[in-house]
Amino acid sequence: MPGKMELVERIAFETGLPKAHAARAIEVMVDALVDWLAMGDRVVIPGLGSFYASERPAREVRSPRTGETIRVAASRTVRFRPGKELKNAVKPSAG
Repeated sequence: MPGKMELVERIAFETGLPKAHAARAIEVMVDALVDWLAMGDRVVIPGLGSFYASERPAREVRSPRTGETIRVAASRTVRFRPGKELKNAVKPSAG
């Protein structure tokens, strides 16, 4: 499963940048995404998709172990909506 190092190597190979610069670019991108999402901004990356923060309301759930009803507090989460290009790239080919 590819991870950060594989992405760093790919960016370095494709751009000719040193691996340290490619790694720093990824770190800056992730930091910027975190900052913008924490402020409630939507981040759109054409060809990839959009990231946005979403509110989850407080709710009651039932514990499968005890059957007891538990109150879950409201929370915020990050969501991702893939762009058209990404959807088409992973769509199985017809026939």
